[in-house]
Amino acid sequence: MKAELKIYQPTPPQQDLLDIIHNDRPLVTLAAFGRQTGKTYSLQWDAFSRCMNMPRTKVLWVSPINDQCLKVMQSIEEHFEDYKDVWDGVVKKVDRKYNNIFFQNGSVLRLRAAESGDNLRGMTQDFIYIDEAAYMKLDFIQEVLMPMVTRTGGRVAMASTFNGRNWFWEWYQRGMKEDEWTSVKSIKRTFLDLKDRDVHRTVMTIQKGMTEAQFAQEFLCRPVSASSLFSKVEDAVSRRVPDEKRRLFVGVDIGISQDYTVLTCIDEDYSVVDIDRFHYRDDGMTHEELKERIVSFVEKQGEWLQAGHFEVNNNELLYDELCEMSEVFTTRMLDVVVTPSNKPKMIHHLVWLFEKGLISVPNHEWLIAELYDFKGKQDSVTGNIKFSNDKGKHDDGVMSLAHACYCALEEMDGGVIEWH
Repeated sequence: MKAELKIYQPTPPQQDLLDIIHNDRPLVTLAAFGRQTGKTYSLQWDAFSRCMNMPRTKVLWVSPINDQCLKVMQSIEEHFEDYKDVWDGVVKKVDRKYNNIFFQNGSVLRLRAAESGDNLRGMTQDFIYIDEAAYMKLDFIQEVLMPMVTRTGGRVAMASTFNGRNWFWEWYQRGMKEDEWTSVKSIKRTFLDLKDRDVHRTVMTIQKGMTEAQFAQEFLCRPVSASSLFSKVEDAVSRRVPDEKRRLFVGVDIGISQDYTVLTCIDEDYSVVDIDRFHYRDDGMTHEELKERIVSFVEKQGEWLQAGHFEVNNNELLYDELCEMSEVFTTRMLDVVVTPSNKPKMIHHLVWLFEKGLISVPNHEWLIAELYDFKGKQDSVTGNIKFSNDKGKHDDGVMSLAHACYCALEEMDGGVIEWH
C-alpha cells in the first residue's frame, strides 16, 4: 500500500476536528473555532491532502470573498517553496485565473468565493470545505452548495466563529445532539484548548485593543456578533431563586400588531424574577384579555412592587384604560415616552449592567437571542444613535428589560451611573 504524505502535525483541537471528518463521517462537520485555533489552516490542508491522496476527486473550497481564497492558495504554494520536487510530483498545474489546483492523479481543488453566489450553481463535488461559514447566507448554503454533493454522495466540512445566533449557531446546536450526528456533528474549540503559553500571551496582547463583544466572538467563540452592544450575556444567565422580600421594578413594552408584548420584573439586585411574553395578534387575544394580562402581571408582584415603566409611545389610550382598571397600576406604573434623548441612556445603562456583571437574566433562548442581536448605529446626519435588532428581528424583550432596569436606577440611585 502506498504511504500517504503528511503535510503538517495537527494540534489537539485540529485533530479532534479531523477525527470527526474522517472517522465519524457525518454529512456536515461543523467546527466552531475561535481565532488562533487553526481552523482555516486545518481545513486547507485537509482539502489539499484529500486531493493529493484520493485520485480523481473533486473538492471545492469556499470563502466569503475572493481575497480569502487567494490567501489560502498562497499559503499552500508557499508551504512547498523549498520542496519544489515534491510539489511537482503532486501538482500538475495551478490555474490562478480561476483559482484551481490540478493534481497529477486527476483530482482538482477549486477555490471560490461566496460573493459569486448563483454563478456556482450546477457544480458537482465530492467534498466541500466552507471557511467562515457563519458569514454566508443560509440560502446560499442550502440552495447552491449542498446540492453539489447530493449526486456524488459527498460531504461538507464548515468552520467559523459565530456571527450572533444565526443559522450557523442553530446548526451547531443540532450537531451537539447525538441523534443528529448522521446529518451534522459539531465541535467547539478555542485557544484555551491549545494549552500553549505563547498563544495565550499573544491573545492577551490582542485583547487589549478589542471590545468585550469582539473578544467574546473572535477568541472565546461565543454566539455574539462583534457589533453587538451587549457582552457577557451567557455569564448573566442565572438559575438562583430570588429573595422574595426585595423591592421590585417592572418594565412593559407593548406590541400590538407585529411585535410581542413583554413584561419584565426585576428585583433591587437587577435580577429578573418574573417575565411574560405574548403576541396579541398571533395568540388571538381580545383587547380586554390584553388589558387583564398586563394588570394581572403588575398586581401579582404584590407589596414589594416599588414602581414600573410603561412605554406609552402610540399606547396612551391603553395606558389610561389600564389605570382605570387597577389602583396598583395607577399608583405604581409610570407612563414613559421613549425619545432619541432618553433611549440611549436606558440602553447604555443596560449595557453597563451586563459589562459589570451586575444583572441576572433567565435562560430563555428568545431573550438571549434578542440581546445578542441588538445593535446600535449612529445616524450620520443627526448624530443620534439608532438602536434595533438585525434585519427586523424582535427587540421587545430587550426594551422591556431596559425599562425595568432604568426604572430601578431612577428609583434607587436617582438616575446616576458610576462609569469607570
